[in-house]
Amino acid sequence: MPTLSKRLLYIGGTVSAVTAALALGAAPASAGDGAVKTKKTTEYAPAAGSMNFTAYGDIFAVCDNDSDAAGVRGYWKVGSGGAVHSFYNGNGRGTCVESDQDVSETAYVYIDVCIQDDGVVQDSTCSGWDYFYAGND
Repeated sequence: MPTLSKRLLYIGGTVSAVTAALALGAAPASAGDGAVKTKKTTEYAPAAGSMNFTAYGDIFAVCDNDSDAAGVRGYWKVGSGGAVHSFYNGNGRGTCVESDQDVSETAYVYIDVCIQDDGVVQDSTCSGWDYFYAGND
């Protein structure tokens, strides 16, 4: 009997330890800060433009990273089927334009960024949609 009691205590302790580890290790999804960058083409450098999302404050930023005389257009939407919003940065290299929004903390934010030259979005430079969790810790 003492051996059976020890085994039951050992099994019970192991189950408790595993349960506690899972409970403590199962943290909620963390803030989804993220960024996307424009693609290289024959006319434009890689990462000539970028768009950043900061979950704390729901801030989107479109940045011009190259002195190519072109601007940068950023796109964002909430959820894969959400309405697409955009804003433009034509302020030159080394500048970012921010847009402060109010996004549900349970949502996913999708962002895309492209070079815009002489009013025309250069589709071949677009980063492609990427998504990030909008909640913050």
